[in-house]
Amino acid sequence: MALTKDRQRIGVMCSDANPPHMIEFLTAVQAIAEFKIDRVLYAVTDGRFRDEALLETKKHRYAMATMAVKTFEPFITPTDLGDLDHGVEKTMMANGQERPRSDGEDYAFRLFEFNPDERITLVFMTECEHCRRVDDTGRDDTINKLLANIRRKYSGFNPAMHNVMGLFIGELAQIPPGVKFGRDEQTLVDGGVFYSGVFTIEFMRRPALKGVPTKPQDLSLALRDALQGRGLGVLALLSPDVHNYIEAHPDYKERLLRSPPA
Repeated sequence: MALTKDRQRIGVMCSDANPPHMIEFLTAVQAIAEFKIDRVLYAVTDGRFRDEALLETKKHRYAMATMAVKTFEPFITPTDLGDLDHGVEKTMMANGQERPRSDGEDYAFRLFEFNPDERITLVFMTECEHCRRVDDTGRDDTINKLLANIRRKYSGFNPAMHNVMGLFIGELAQIPPGVKFGRDEQTLVDGGVFYSGVFTIEFMRRPALKGVPTKPQDLSLALRDALQGRGLGVLALLSPDVHNYIEAHPDYKERLLRSPPA
C-alpha cells in the first residue's frame, strides 16, 4: 500500500556511478511513473568506508554522473548528499556494534536537514537483496538502518512533516518471510507500514531490455567486457559523453577494469 500523496516525493538513488549507465536512469524514470515521485536525486557514493579504489576515483565518478543525468533533468538530478567530506559520526547497530553513518540510508536523511519545514516523503531506492533486517554477517541492512534513523529522528527527521518509503527494486513482490519483527515492534508494523504511515515498504520490477543482464553485478561485468572490446552492444547503455570521458581518462579506465563489479 503506497503512502497517500499529500506531500512532495523525493527519490534518492545511491550509486557508485562506476560508471553511470542507462539502466539506472530507466529504473528511476519507471519509479517516477509508478510511485508519483516528483524527482529523483542521483547520489554518488563516497566509497571511503567500503572500497578505497572508489574513493580514489571519486572525482571521475562525480563528473560522469553530472554528464549522464543531463538527458533526464529536471526529473533526475545529481546530488552531493553522498559527499562525506564533512565528517562521519557513528551509530549503534541492532547487534550492539558501532558502524559509521556512511551508508546511503544515512546520507539520504540529509534531505530532511536541508528541508526542515517542507512536507516530504523520502523514497529510498535500493536493490531487493537489501530488503532484510541484517546482512549475512549480522550487520544492519536497509530495513534496520531506515527504521533506526526514523526512531532516532536522525538528521532533522520530523514525523510530523516527513515520511520515508523504502522502494526495493528487483524480483521481490512482498516482504520476505525471513524478515521478522519483535513483539514491541508489532505495534509499529501493519502490513508493511511503520509508525502509522511514516514508513512504508514498496517493491518494483527493474526495467528489462533484451540482451541486457538484469542483475547489477552481471551488468557491471558486461560493461567492463565491452570497454575491452567484448560484447560491444551494451556500450549503448553508456551515454556518449560518459563513454568519451572513460576513453579520455585511461587512469580511471584502468582502475575501473581492475575493480570488482558492484
